[in-house]
Amino acid sequence: MSLLEKPEAVTVGDFADGPDVMLWNPAVTTKYWRRWVNRAFFTRLFSTRSVAGLLTLALVLGGGAAETLGGALAVGGAIALLLSGLCDAGITAACLATDHQHGRRCALERSPGEFFLRSDDFLDLGPAAHRTAGLLIDLTGELHATASRDWIDPELPGRAHEAVWDALTRLIRTAPARRHAARLVAMPGEADLATTTATAIAEFDTLLSELLFHLQGCVTLTREWEAKLRHAELVEHTSAVEAELRAASIGLIVEVAEELPRVVFAYVTAARDLTGAGRFPWELPATEPVP
Repeated sequence: MSLLEKPEAVTVGDFADGPDVMLWNPAVTTKYWRRWVNRAFFTRLFSTRSVAGLLTLALVLGGGAAETLGGALAVGGAIALLLSGLCDAGITAACLATDHQHGRRCALERSPGEFFLRSDDFLDLGPAAHRTAGLLIDLTGELHATASRDWIDPELPGRAHEAVWDALTRLIRTAPARRHAARLVAMPGEADLATTTATAIAEFDTLLSELLFHLQGCVTLTREWEAKLRHAELVEHTSAVEAELRAASIGLIVEVAEELPRVVFAYVTAARDLTGAGRFPWELPATEPVP
């Protein structure tokens, strides 16, 4: 992926609490992403070290001290600071989508859901919701990366991406309702309200499970077609290997070699007769000792 291209639908990012899968907002355009990459680059470029390098360079050159040993060392140090700042800015921009191990939230994380959602964003919604969200993200990524993508509707992965994104942003918004339901359960005499709220949440979760079921159906079909494609590849490769083996057959060589023992036998028996060396062991009767 090019630095200025927006991330794929699903990527893996490094966070302070470990690696996690990320579902990117399908509404983020390449133009918008490039703006943020450039912003990250220039923000980092004009950091303390780069400014210090520029000021040092300006002072040394402006004061005419560049020709002295101290001035030359100062110029070298200033250039090193500038290059260090440039490299740091380049790395920051290149890793903008994946590196989130900083101690504070970066620009992409300050507005949750503006750029991406990660599976751990759903931890507070309960184990079932967290698991379903993680599966939806994984399945979306698989639909985009499937080897059978050239054989299916080219718009299908994008449609699935949008459906999952919309569902998960709505799932995030159920957090207050889930907290309210937990409080109602703990309140004596509010069983009816607790039941009503729990029923509404259960209806939402049921629909989310249905979405998961439909996405699993899509992925199951693409996996089966991938298996068919792999099998066809193996059949083709096996046929090619068999053809190579047939072309490399040594049958004719063996046929030629079959005559060689008879030729050798003729020569050695003739030599035996000429020299009177006696019979070979296999020519003697079983009871007759070898001379």
